[in-house]
Amino acid sequence: MEIKVLAPAKINLTLDVTGKRPDGYHNILSIMQSVDLYDTITVTDNDSGQITVSCNYEGVPCDEKNICYKAAERFFIATRNEGQGVHIDIDKVIPTQAGLAGGSTDGAAVLMGLNKMFDAFLKPDELHEIAEKIGADVPFCLVGGTKYA
Repeated sequence: MEIKVLAPAKINLTLDVTGKRPDGYHNILSIMQSVDLYDTITVTDNDSGQITVSCNYEGVPCDEKNICYKAAERFFIATRNEGQGVHIDIDKVIPTQAGLAGGSTDGAAVLMGLNKMFDAFLKPDELHEIAEKIGADVPFCLVGGTKYA
């Protein structure tokens, strides 16, 4: 089975740094907005028992460092479906390292695609819980729209 998911970029309309946390990250207040710039994520199941990643954009890691790989791994752990084989292809249009949540939105798209592909029927709050373990912007990217955080 193959599933394609559009992964929209996001912009920060405002961004205020309000302090530094003990883990080295910063506390922020921001208004975020999804925009009409998309990567296309294609997830294909297979019998390999492995998660593999490919990408058309030079410099994007295609191994366990990739957020899509991490999303698939976390999804399979959460659904007790470890050892499932999938290939994730990233058709990248969103620039990397640009603050547009390109990696985060791709990871969110993988979660949505796998949820549908494997009929996991995870509820939004369950997907959110997985997303929080992957990256700071991934939960927002699951729902998109406009959010003050």
